[in-house]
Amino acid sequence: MLIRVGMEEDPGKQYTAWALDFPGCFAYGTDQAEALLALPRKLLEFDYWIRLHTDQPWFQLDGIDVHVDETFTVTRIDFQGEEYEINAFYKDDLRPLTNHEVDQTSQILRWQQEELLAGIEFLDTEKLNRVEQGQRWSIFGIVHHLAFAELWYMQNLGLIIPDIPRDKDPIFIFEQSYGALITALPGLVNNPRVRDYGKERWSARKLIRRTLGHRRDHIDHIRQLLGII
Repeated sequence: MLIRVGMEEDPGKQYTAWALDFPGCFAYGTDQAEALLALPRKLLEFDYWIRLHTDQPWFQLDGIDVHVDETFTVTRIDFQGEEYEINAFYKDDLRPLTNHEVDQTSQILRWQQEELLAGIEFLDTEKLNRVEQGQRWSIFGIVHHLAFAELWYMQNLGLIIPDIPRDKDPIFIFEQSYGALITALPGLVNNPRVRDYGKERWSARKLIRRTLGHRRDHIDHIRQLLGII
């Protein structure tokens, strides 16, 4: 099976191989080769995760053959007095989302929501607010960051977002961001909108790719902090 890849290069930091036809599936590496070598395993893990939630498999990953279709180099600019990172926008991101893709996105978002909340619902407040050594955020800090990042992605595409005070409970904020995204999804079907923010381009497909990938990243981060993986 041919896997089309969008390579996001950030030399000196990391390379990200995005599987363009598998929403939110990606692999990191210190260079392009390492990211590409890691991607088949991530695809199989993604397929296994999907099969845990549905009786009908979505993919048939036989004979995986990865191919880099596009490459984008991350740049950083000064924007409104702060450093702003311009992340990948591929030609593939111009491709409108289909009903089927939006339906799958809705399911993945729901399963990710359930996975994250189930992982922390029985933790005490002290554990949720503790910043472990070497970490930037507590678990609640990660949830707070994740929620507002999603709202920011939506805002960059010009979508309607709720006005949520930053001092609200992180779980409440996360549920509000999820609700706003789910509400917006039907309007992304066949939506050709392309919008610029800080010289970074956004489309419906990029919004979904970034949102699902960012969620997966931080859900796994929380699982690592909890010793689950």
